[in-house]
Amino acid sequence: MAIDLQEFNELMEDPSNVSVPVKVIAILIVLGAVLFLGYKILIIDQMDQLERVQAEELSLKVIYEKKQARANQLPAFKAQLNEMQESFGSLIKQLPSNTEIPGLILDISEKGLSNGLEIDLFEPKAEIHKEFYAEKPIKIKAKGRYDELASFVSDLSALPRIVTINDIRLTPEKQNKEKNKHKKTAARIIMEATIQTYRYIEEGADDEGDV
Repeated sequence: MAIDLQEFNELMEDPSNVSVPVKVIAILIVLGAVLFLGYKILIIDQMDQLERVQAEELSLKVIYEKKQARANQLPAFKAQLNEMQESFGSLIKQLPSNTEIPGLILDISEKGLSNGLEIDLFEPKAEIHKEFYAEKPIKIKAKGRYDELASFVSDLSALPRIVTINDIRLTPEKQNKEKNKHKKTAARIIMEATIQTYRYIEEGADDEGDV
């Protein structure tokens, strides 16, 4: 069946003079265009929007899972925080107050003498203030046998208050050969060190200064 293309030009001017096949083709073209536009507007755009919503849902799901994991760990974090607070409180109790410092210094000195050390220098220095505590350094120079020095350090670590010993320097004592010519004595060691104790500074309390 031959179709005269001229009829398509006449379709808009006088549709009544156009043959049925041309009308059918024109209607099919219009329907095709309508279906294409409908597919483009209703289907493709909706699919794009669906993909965006799905991507957003996945992102929100990841965020939710992270927050849920943190929420599940919250009891463990609280327990750990309580444990740290208790541990910190226990350490704070081991820091002497300002009034206890003189007694602690005396204890340290007595530990040296009770272990048979010869104390050449025992010099408390000025306090060094930190954020919530103060360091109290004590310069010490003592002589004694190795076992006496070791026992002294062990006694310091056993004190109920926090006491550390730093900057230790050990040198053998020079022996007097004439004095020890007929008497054999155990070699002694000279220990120079800084013993450090600490004082807790209560928040809002007036500092009483060095002791």
